[in-house]
Amino acid sequence: MDDERRVPDDDTELTRVTPPDDETRIMPPADEGETQVMPGGETEATRVMPAADEPPPPPPAQPTLLMTHGRPERPGVPWWVWLVVVLAVIAAAAALWYFFLRPTDSDAAGGEEFVGTWSPQTGAGGGLVIKQLGDGRFTVTQYDGDLQQAGSSAADLVDGRLELSIRASAIGLKGVTGTVRGTLTHEPHDRLRLDVTAGDLSVEPVYYVRVEVLLPASPMPTPTVSVSPTPTANPTGTPTASPSPTGSPSADQQVVANIAKLQAGIVAWAAENDNLYPSPQDVIQGGGLSQYVDPWPTNPFTGAPMTPGTSPGSYVYEQLSGGQAYKLTGYLGNGLTYTVP
Repeated sequence: MDDERRVPDDDTELTRVTPPDDETRIMPPADEGETQVMPGGETEATRVMPAADEPPPPPPAQPTLLMTHGRPERPGVPWWVWLVVVLAVIAAAAALWYFFLRPTDSDAAGGEEFVGTWSPQTGAGGGLVIKQLGDGRFTVTQYDGDLQQAGSSAADLVDGRLELSIRASAIGLKGVTGTVRGTLTHEPHDRLRLDVTAGDLSVEPVYYVRVEVLLPASPMPTPTVSVSPTPTANPTGTPTASPSPTGSPSADQQVVANIAKLQAGIVAWAAENDNLYPSPQDVIQGGGLSQYVDPWPTNPFTGAPMTPGTSPGSYVYEQLSGGQAYKLTGYLGNGLTYTVP
């Protein structure tokens, strides 16, 4: 049968049909086209191996790292530098205002520079108290050196000056009574100048300075006379104290004289006893000192002989440093004392 297939013999070569030249096909190897996973450094990376006769694929593009060289970081400015800058700016602004922008005395058209308490520059006491009423009107109250109100008058601001009537006694005008015309001018250094017109009199300007409160005139010191007792006899010189007794001058003077007499006897005792002064038991009437003091002095307040004690006309004797020194105190009136040496 035609449709039967012949089985070729074993030794018969197989016949292959070769397609035309234009239909040449390249058959890949049996294992070509399969993706093989090759282990690399990292097991998770998958590599695709090309076929044996194909050129290797180009290497994968590597990312380009652009290295930038930035400017070195500079340290921040300390806070205190900014503080110094701010303070310098504030100081400069304050200086600018003070020297160039602040209003001067001439700019104060309202006369506020006159308002306040003003005392005579000479320190005579008293002064002026100026208050503003408004619309260029002021009141000026004058006080004398005893802080007694001498008068109060209205004042008008004219061309930057205050024109007013003022009591002559308030500014110390001699031989002038009543009120006089005056003009107050504000001068540099916060001072007022008062120019007075009193008829034909030529009056020197009076200057005032600003003060917190008015003070009375300082009292003139009154000299005082003090009585310094002088002993009738003083063998060793000047006593260390010169009291001013307020009792009877004659009695106190007598006490001083009695102390001087006792002192002369004490010095005489020491001259004959190796320069040692007597003990208190010898400085009494009838004691060892009596031979050097004769007659014994009398207490001018009692008329009896002087005795140790602290009552007026008495005395207290002290031997010091084992007889190397002494102290003798006489008691005057009103608690005063007189001591030698």
